[in-house]
Amino acid sequence: MILKKYIAELKRRNVFKSGIAYLIVAWLIAQIASTILPSFEAPPYVMKTLLFILGIGLPLILIFAWIYDITPEGIKKTESIEQKPDESVLKNNRLNKVIIASLSLIIALLLFNQFWDNPSNRKNKEENSNIIEPTTLVKKSIAVLPFKNFSGDPDMEAFCDGMTDEVISRLTKIKSIDKVSSRTSVFQYKETDKSMPQIASELGVSHILEGNFQKSGDKIKIKLQLIDGPSDNHFWSDDYIGDWNSDDIFKIQAEVAENVAKNMDVQITDIEFEAIRKIPTNNKEAYNLFLQANHQLRKRTDKIALANAKLLYEKAIALDSNFIDAYINLAEVWGTRGGVWGIYDEQQAWENQKTLLRKAHEIDSTNDQINNWLQFGSFIFDWDFDVYEKIYQTNSNLDQGFRLPYGYAIKTGRFDEALSNANKDVLDYPSSGYFYARKAEALFYLGKKDEVLELLETVDPLYSDEMNYLRETTKIYYYLGEYEKSRGQLKKLMTNFIDRPPIVMWFNAVYAQKDENKKDVAKYLGQLTNSYESGFSGSPAWFIALYYCHINDFEKAFLWLQRSYERHEAEMTWLREEPLLIPLREDVRYIDLYGKVGFPERT
Repeated sequence: MILKKYIAELKRRNVFKSGIAYLIVAWLIAQIASTILPSFEAPPYVMKTLLFILGIGLPLILIFAWIYDITPEGIKKTESIEQKPDESVLKNNRLNKVIIASLSLIIALLLFNQFWDNPSNRKNKEENSNIIEPTTLVKKSIAVLPFKNFSGDPDMEAFCDGMTDEVISRLTKIKSIDKVSSRTSVFQYKETDKSMPQIASELGVSHILEGNFQKSGDKIKIKLQLIDGPSDNHFWSDDYIGDWNSDDIFKIQAEVAENVAKNMDVQITDIEFEAIRKIPTNNKEAYNLFLQANHQLRKRTDKIALANAKLLYEKAIALDSNFIDAYINLAEVWGTRGGVWGIYDEQQAWENQKTLLRKAHEIDSTNDQINNWLQFGSFIFDWDFDVYEKIYQTNSNLDQGFRLPYGYAIKTGRFDEALSNANKDVLDYPSSGYFYARKAEALFYLGKKDEVLELLETVDPLYSDEMNYLRETTKIYYYLGEYEKSRGQLKKLMTNFIDRPPIVMWFNAVYAQKDENKKDVAKYLGQLTNSYESGFSGSPAWFIALYYCHINDFEKAFLWLQRSYERHEAEMTWLREEPLLIPLREDVRYIDLYGKVGFPERT
């Protein structure tokens, strides 16, 4: 009976209604604050302070409702009021009005927040629009996330990245692991707040290895943990401690790979054990230079970084003339500088690259990466179709690094095979926009315009900061006649990147011509001509020929195609399938060039 009287008294004093009204108003205030504060870039502590104050207010308002009543004469203690029905009704009506008004505001706020383009809302919408279909999960698969630098020394960042690379490299030697995400894929997550299940879904892996590196004096400590990606449960964790000035680093890398394999329940063969435990160099200084060079090489669109990488690799080789990995990566520098970027003469760069690869081949003739690079050059730079056709027909797993089966298939008219290779690339490297662009390209050559546009509409927002993706999609949209979309990609290229390879100058000339801007047409054609006369790479003569095809000046187009042939430009491998050259195919000059380059007979 006492409890019933107490509850009745609480009701009489409207304590319950006061609490409900306060909670509604407090929630409303919090929602308004969360909507408005981001617009003023208010620091997080402002919202936290507000929530703290609102939390304290609830017990205070309940105490106030118990002790006081609001009457027409003002606020009075409840005990001093002679309770009359009309006064109780008056108080109830006021609380009801507060609750109804607050609920109305809440509904209005929800609708406003749904459609207003505030920063927080915009971010959520962008994230939702960027969602793509999750990659199929591979059962025995792993992604090694970039190790975090907890040493307190920013100069150790290159070492941490290098350690990540080396662990990835050792895990790829274990064939019973079905998939190891590439360096390109995992370094997309170097600075991310995505959850483990989300990363696992995007990369299509079952396991994730993450860790951090610490250094104190000559002692190093690496802390690692293996995580079940979909569930975010921890399989295993361990600390590795060693001496900085010893071979402990290599031992740690091998032990990590072995422990990961053990906890993934995969077998390692004796040959794989030997490969995992192999020390790349006995010279610690050479190895440190190698890791620093790798750090620079990742900035492959930065000419200064490539020059730094070249110098560091050369110093590493000078300290250890049998350092195979340094030879291979230095060859990659030459390939990058002598390829699309227009820094060195292509043939000069290829000769330097070939010399380095052959030296590495003398040290280890079984290294697949070396053979892949040599095969790549035999097609792109030497135009040796006969040799590469045999390789293509007999080795379905060829060239995992360059994905050359795609390039060779698309350039020799085997579009279905190219699409099959592109789909495999997307599965293997789901975080790289370049491979989505290749898939779109294969679909274009198969005449599937709607599928191309649907794919690009999905992935465009994800890769607006990736130069290779922007370059390729500028071209694809141009071929589709989607000129405004092509211009949009070109604008991003010009805004976000300082490099101006010949392909970019070609597109600038094309759109200047469309705008009837003769001054800019002359400017960009002049830049292309200067690149050609200076002997730079990037196939400037080829792109000048394409410009003249664009304006239907086929006489000048043939003049520059001949110069491209004489310079042995890499883009001449597109002679067979380049869409702008279709009107030229019946011309005897085209047929003559086609035979000289060495293409197989057209079917």
